Amino acid sequence: MKKWDLMILAALSVWLVACSDKNAATDTSNNFDNTPDTGIEDDNVNDIAWADTIYIAWNGNSASVKGTADNVTVSNSNGYFVVNSSTNEGVVYALSGSGSGQLTIYGSFKHNLTLNDLTLTCSDGPAINNQCHKKCYIVVNGTNSLQDGSTYANASEDRKATLFSEGQIIFSGSGSLTVKGNYKHAIASDDYIHITNDAGAFNLTAASDGLHANDAIHIKSGTLAIKAGSDGIQCDSLINISGGTMTISAGADGIQSDTATITISGGSITVTDAVDKGITAYGNIHISGGTIRISSEYKCIKTKANLTITDGDIQVICNGTASSGGGGRPGGWGGWGGGSSSSENSSPEGIEAKGTINISGGKIYAQSADDAINAGGDMTISGGYVMAYSTGNDGLDANGDLYIKGGVVWAICSGSNNAEVAMDANTEGRKQLYIQGGSIVTCGGLENGFNSTLTCKQASSWNKSTWYALYDGDELVMAYKTPASGGTPMVVATKGTASLKSGVTVSGGTSILNGYGNIGGTISGGSSVTLNTYSGNSGGGGGRP
Repeated sequence: MKKWDLMILAALSVWLVACSDKNAATDTSNNFDNTPDTGIEDDNVNDIAWADTIYIAWNGNSASVKGTADNVTVSNSNGYFVVNSSTNEGVVYALSGSGSGQLTIYGSFKHNLTLNDLTLTCSDGPAINNQCHKKCYIVVNGTNSLQDGSTYANASEDRKATLFSEGQIIFSGSGSLTVKGNYKHAIASDDYIHITNDAGAFNLTAASDGLHANDAIHIKSGTLAIKAGSDGIQCDSLINISGGTMTISAGADGIQSDTATITISGGSITVTDAVDKGITAYGNIHISGGTIRISSEYKCIKTKANLTITDGDIQVICNGTASSGGGGRPGGWGGWGGGSSSSENSSPEGIEAKGTINISGGKIYAQSADDAINAGGDMTISGGYVMAYSTGNDGLDANGDLYIKGGVVWAICSGSNNAEVAMDANTEGRKQLYIQGGSIVTCGGLENGFNSTLTCKQASSWNKSTWYALYDGDELVMAYKTPASGGTPMVVATKGTASLKSGVTVSGGTSILNGYGNIGGTISGGSSVTLNTYSGNSGGGGGRP
């Protein structure tokens, strides 16, 4: 091969590598959905043939042990039990009574801890300290309580919770378990935590996290009341919630995944107060069901990757107030705090994804002082009922293109200056707002240069707290009333011919969107609103990069 041919091939190779690296660097898919093989399909305690049972009972400062198992020794020093096991058969440790002390387990095989009305307090370490790296099945019967000390005695081994396990923790049983973590976490595993389909009630109070795991957290049932000094539920990896009822108050985040995905397909999640974020993930967040209610200071739902919502009843209210200094976006726009990560908390948003947002179903209400719903990339709404209410900025804000393809979408901006619009795309980055289907209502204008296949109309005036009825031809789309503040004009559009009535009476039906919407109700009274063609926002529009 000639010298020039070799040089051309070398240059071509460098160019291909550079293009590959560039594409990887600009990829907005953010593939953080790799799910480790947790083996939870084998987590049914009733499918295991347990070989022997050892009974441990506390009575004040004294304790007793009954029963034996091959290759298992149990030592007791004033209620401090140490189990050393070399068995390859499953052993049940039945724990009961009330007193002070500790249970520590060493071994290399799965085992069962059955709690039978146990009350155990340890003054200088975890109440239960499982140093075995295999599965620990915890069956909760009756009323149980665990508490650790505010300081731990010196030890070379890892211990960071009142109920701590090096291996997996699998909860079952219809009883209740109260855990107070004075030192750090209430319940922690260096592997995964699985609350199975038949779990009871958990009451967790912790100086740090309520529920903490390294590899995964799976919640399928149970009633969890969590009050945490740091995060309510925290995992270094994935979190999967398909059932259960959770009520969380947190000094930091309500639910947090450090590196991976959060998937919510069922259950009820209420974050009554989060000083930082309600639900947050480094990876993607997928919501396909369940009921979510969040009150937080910084962000109610935040992902550093992509957010998809296909179903669910979601209501989030961000209580934070915007900072008066700097600009949360590049270039220092507005008054939402500085552009550095340390000042992000001055940008309180209801729902935020650093990647894309795709909503195809569900009922979503988001309220905040900054953008109600914000995407770092494209935002697409193709179904469901969505209300985005900002008291100080844009309702819907996409830093890429914003597509309305279906559903009923209601957006409200503050209307305090021309930089704010109800629906905002990044026109500075040559992006655009596309209205291609569904029905829309806005209090405030649309992004300048918007592209719509629907006929957008506007009302010359509107009144807060008045019930309106939006029709597509003869079909009622939704009844709604506006909140205490909003921008002008009121813009409406439907697939066919849009009409609007004001001052209607609504009876029956289903209340949605924090009480501001009603579907399926009976409409009576009211008067027709004169609608004129809407041509665009008179102000400068949004669209910050």
